[in-house]
Amino acid sequence: MMSQSSHDPDAVSVEIEVISDDDYQQTLEQQRHLAEQDKKARERARQILQRYDNGFTPNLIQDIRLSAFDSLTASRAIMQLLRLSLAEDEYCAVGELRLTYTRGRNFAIAQQCGQILYQLGGIHLMEQILTRLIPPFDQDNLNQAWQGIGTWSAAAMHSGPTARLP
Repeated sequence: MMSQSSHDPDAVSVEIEVISDDDYQQTLEQQRHLAEQDKKARERARQILQRYDNGFTPNLIQDIRLSAFDSLTASRAIMQLLRLSLAEDEYCAVGELRLTYTRGRNFAIAQQCGQILYQLGGIHLMEQILTRLIPPFDQDNLNQAWQGIGTWSAAAMHSGPTARLP
């Protein structure tokens, strides 16, 4: 049996990162925490949409700079985004790559909702919606879908999912 040498053109180079047990445990704890935040955000989204489906349009934006009409307009856009997020749950298992807002026509819906939110409150409102109402496992994907809206850029979402529920 011959071993592959480093001069073999078919040899595959593999890089291995070694982390300490403490770092591994910390990473696991961060993942558990993020998963718990995502679970809570999805439950909240289900409750919001159930109330909406029963005829009540909740005001999801508590911003005195917006008129009542603008707040409801923003809330309807947010509910569309939440509906897409919950619908994606049927396509993906936990931990799988989620294409919630970039899959097919969902991209156009996400862009339209982003444009509405941008017109009503600019980048600040969009970032607030992204980090406070969108489930963490979908935040990166919505960030991608919103590229090119106003001055939205990858820097708008600082360092990955950071769900903060009110």
